[in-house]
Amino acid sequence: MYNRLDRFHYEYRHHEKNNATLLLLMNRICLLRKLITTQIAVSILVLTFNPIVQYIFQGERVLVYTILIPFTDPEITSHFLLNLALQYFFLVVSFGGFSAAESVLILFVTSVAGFADVLKNKIDEMNTLLLDAEDTKDRTQVKLKLREIILLHQRVLEYENDLEKRYYLNNWVQVASSVFNLTGAIFGCYVSNSFTMYALALAVVVQMFELCALGTILSIKNDEIEHAFYNSLWYLMDRAERKDFLIMFHKSQHAMEMTVASMAPLNVVLFIAIMQKIYAYAMMMMRFID
Repeated sequence: MYNRLDRFHYEYRHHEKNNATLLLLMNRICLLRKLITTQIAVSILVLTFNPIVQYIFQGERVLVYTILIPFTDPEITSHFLLNLALQYFFLVVSFGGFSAAESVLILFVTSVAGFADVLKNKIDEMNTLLLDAEDTKDRTQVKLKLREIILLHQRVLEYENDLEKRYYLNNWVQVASSVFNLTGAIFGCYVSNSFTMYALALAVVVQMFELCALGTILSIKNDEIEHAFYNSLWYLMDRAERKDFLIMFHKSQHAMEMTVASMAPLNVVLFIAIMQKIYAYAMMMMRFID
């Protein structure tokens, strides 16, 4: 997929408007990647310094996580330090893994916006050619531009289909793990009032919102493509041109969306529904404990 994106940017490097559109998109992708990397770094730093702060101000020895190496006792200093060192190692490794995975996901998903914007620019160019063809009666340029739009729209559909296949199970794993971690963190906040649990709950909520927001980008851009087709000057086309254009319009109405293992669309609506379910489940658990 990276080679496909690289080739797409290379093709429009000399087109002033499309190149500017793609460069602006890449700048936004870089900014978004930096923000998410900063969020991951802050979360890891909070978890890293929490045991140190707890020991300095309260004299308590706490671990980053309550997961222990088998056959070790955290009450023994050497065992405690061994567990703490291993957990710090996992935090360092996880920073690189999380930031790399999120960066790749951001690049692939948000690049759909580049395809959509270039396609809309081509439709605008075709509208201009259709108006000119009314005076000159020469439809050669219109047919060439329509062919470019058909080929580009097919590339958009193929890219979205590959994107859904590539992240089909990944989305399900991320959403399921986020739901499990958030439910456990909320329960931990209620039972132990642990600062680590609050930090974990906040980090999981932000991560799940970012994932659902990326899925929303795909839906929004598909809607923009559909509206661009609908608002074009298709009524100025001849019979053959209109037939090809209507096929594209029909495909744009049934565009691929990112899903959670085909069970639900990945968007902000799903995020809100999940948060409502988790809240209801957490309230039920708290009443049961009380």
